[in-house]
Amino acid sequence: MSTTLQLPSYIASGSLHRANEGRRGRNRDPAGTPRVMLRAVTYDPLTRSTRELLADFAAIMRTLRDRGIVRTNNNPIGDIAEAIVAEHYGGERGSFSQSGWDVRLPDGERLQVKALRRTGARGRRNLSPIRDSDYDAVIVVIFDEDFRVTEGLRIERATVETLYRHRTHVNGRIITVTDKLRAHPDVRRIELSDGALDA
Repeated sequence: MSTTLQLPSYIASGSLHRANEGRRGRNRDPAGTPRVMLRAVTYDPLTRSTRELLADFAAIMRTLRDRGIVRTNNNPIGDIAEAIVAEHYGGERGSFSQSGWDVRLPDGERLQVKALRRTGARGRRNLSPIRDSDYDAVIVVIFDEDFRVTEGLRIERATVETLYRHRTHVNGRIITVTDKLRAHPDVRRIELSDGALDA
């Protein structure tokens, strides 16, 4: 699927040289500041080589890291979910040195964030293991293939520990997102916005 982007003309044309036109005044505003002309460019991943796609991905990850959305070079879905939950609750994200919770709210409540990205009709339902009890509730963020939030669930720690036994082979509890879980009286749906990703 191709995507239409608005890129500066000097980037779209593959040239970084705009000084000549700027000196002649044709691309300057009344204050003398060079104008950046935008041109629609179609990005079609099918036309990119594997090497180019990997380079695109690396550049995207660097930019997301610079913007504070992701914090590692790993699968970005967990970091993106944490950023959305922190924005929703007005909380702060935890550091890499602490475990158990990912977002702490102003009142001290500690949230562990779990993410799931649906990429097909029979996508995975199991979340990554919960290996610590130093949290108050789990927030489950479910994305579609294009990283749009489709669902948010809040599960208190007591409910997690009642529904899901500790599994020795993973040293943790694994939440499985099912209709039965959604219907549980102690599981609450929350309206999460991914609008922060549009910035």
